[in-house]
Amino acid sequence: MVRQIREALKSFWDEQSISVDGSSTSIDDLVAAMDSMTAVEALIAVEKIVGMELPSGQVIRRGGYNDQEHFISDLTTRVLTYVEEHS
Repeated sequence: MVRQIREALKSFWDEQSISVDGSSTSIDDLVAAMDSMTAVEALIAVEKIVGMELPSGQVIRRGGYNDQEHFISDLTTRVLTYVEEHS
């Protein structure tokens, strides 16, 4: 299940993430690479894997995610914790 969640989140990131030029010095530098509102959409695939509805307010990090690994590791941990506590 962990592998499936990580793969689903990686695919979602690849499809949805915002491309940011590493040399940018604009307002984009102050915004997370994936905001929390966009990240909520990733729960659709993850809910199918875990077989339960996931409350976005408890599993999605406020403020979003700065990079793909942060998104995958943090969200996977939060989802697994929630599932363990509520199954």
